[in-house]
This record gives sequence, structure tokens and C-alpha cells, in this order.
Amino acid sequence: MRTKTRSSSQTISLIGVFGALILLQSFVPMVGYIRVFPGLPQISTVHLTVLIGAILVGYHGAAILGGFWGVLSLIIAYTTAPDPLSFALFHQPLIAILPRILAPLVAVLVYRHMQQWPNLGLVLAGVLGALTNTIGVIACTWLIYAGRAASLVAGATGWQLGLILAGMFLTNALFEAALAGIGVPVIGRVLLHLQHQL
Repeated sequence: MRTKTRSSSQTISLIGVFGALILLQSFVPMVGYIRVFPGLPQISTVHLTVLIGAILVGYHGAAILGGFWGVLSLIIAYTTAPDPLSFALFHQPLIAILPRILAPLVAVLVYRHMQQWPNLGLVLAGVLGALTNTIGVIACTWLIYAGRAASLVAGATGWQLGLILAGMFLTNALFEAALAGIGVPVIGRVLLHLQHQL
């Protein structure tokens, strides 16, 4: 009983710490979101914090961290959207929140099913978690705007919109997946070791 209570307290504490980091990254310029190419979506580094936190706290905590990230994305879209595209996409709750919840859940699922190969598991958890977020944003955007694609991209049909979105997010997908594939195992190994020592 004491061990279970201790584990619950540790999980709550970790969710609080990672939640604070996500909040900080979301609102401090060039920390959680980096503008690399003008006119293209910003590249996220917040996903690293979310994915690592998710692996440490498990499924329920992962959903909470992802949901918090998604709600912050929604708030930013309405208050300080850096460009019209960010507003058009992330003021929609489905686009802002659902992929952010799915990404850390996928990371936990992958890591837990790769327990025999923990290092590879962390790499794949990072890469697949990051790709889940990007692909989720593209898919949700297409679902919402396919029938009125021209309202988002002048003259575009639904299928053309899908191709345009895939092209626009290609840089993000590759960079964020590579960053997660390196950052999650490097930082995650250290934090998992510390967690097991407590």
C-alpha cells in the first residue's frame, strides 16, 4: 500500500514538473517552437518534453500531459498565433488537442512493448510519437477542411489540400522525428535510471 501511494505521489509530482516545463516552452519565444523557414509551420521542441514525461508517468499521465499541450496550443492560436496558418489550424480543438494526446500515448505503447530492447524502444518511442503528432495534425486538418479546402488554400481541392499540407509539414516531420529519436533516449535513459533509484 505504501509503495502504491509513493508511486502515485511520484507520478503526480512528475506530471506537475513536466506540465510546468511544457507551459514554459509554450510561451517563451524560440524555446518550445522555432521558426526555421518563413511561411512554414514552426518546428516544435515541446514534443520532447511531452514524450519523455509520458514514458516516465505511463498512459494516464501521458494523456494528461498531451491534453495540456493541446489546450495550450489552442490558447496560443487564439491569443498569440505567430501567423495566419497557425491560427487557421490550431484554433480548431480537434487539430490542436487530439494529435497532442495521441503522440505521448503512442510513445508509451511503443516503449512498453520494447522492454527487451529499452534503448531501441526509447528511440522508436520518440520517432513514432513525434510522427504521430505531425501526421495527426495533417489528418485532422484534412478532415475539417477537405470539403472547403479553398478557404484554407485558394483554389485547392480536398486532395490538393492534403498534398499541400504533407509538403508543408515534411520539414517539421523529419526534424521533429530526428530530434525525438536522439533526445528521448539520451534524456529518457537518465531520467528512467533516476526514477528507478527513488
